[in-house]
Amino acid sequence: MTAVGFRRATIQVLDDELKPVAGKKYVVEGKTKEGATSSFEITGLTPEALKIYGSDITYEIFQEGTGEVAAKFSALDLPVEMENEFLGRKKSANEVYHAGEATNPPYCAVLFESSTLHGEKMGTGIYAGKFGKDSVGAKSKEGKMEAPDPDEYSFEPIEKEIDGTKEAVGFAVGDTGFEALKEELFGTAA
Repeated sequence: MTAVGFRRATIQVLDDELKPVAGKKYVVEGKTKEGATSSFEITGLTPEALKIYGSDITYEIFQEGTGEVAAKFSALDLPVEMENEFLGRKKSANEVYHAGEATNPPYCAVLFESSTLHGEKMGTGIYAGKFGKDSVGAKSKEGKMEAPDPDEYSFEPIEKEIDGTKEAVGFAVGDTGFEALKEELFGTAA
């Protein structure tokens, strides 16, 4: 499957039992002042192969499950409230968001929407994990206008039970599969 484009990301805040929290679903799809997607990458999908030798040959290869699954997500201009919500930063009475010893990001489910080379809807979903943002920075304007760099977010997944099996990432192509993936990620009221 080759992904073409990155139309939208849907982020659903989950409770500690990994169930969707009502009213805490955010869609990033390029609407003015509501943020735009830039890129995503999921790594660690393949575990390291373990070769077992015997009788002077490679007798067996064990390669089950996944490796250390991790994701990166970049976006432009996410609303302050949304970003701080999924980064676990709390707002003080005087409107200041703090990152410190009490920062604890909530679990979230994420759906990244693209298309295939043939124009079919394609979804890549991570069932549960926590966002992080390792750095913040800015640079001086230098005579001509340049496009701003997107903000980079990390996402550390954990497995969630789906149909009796512990899963980390889901993939879907086509309308039927895409809707089923949304239901797995966000529940029946998706």
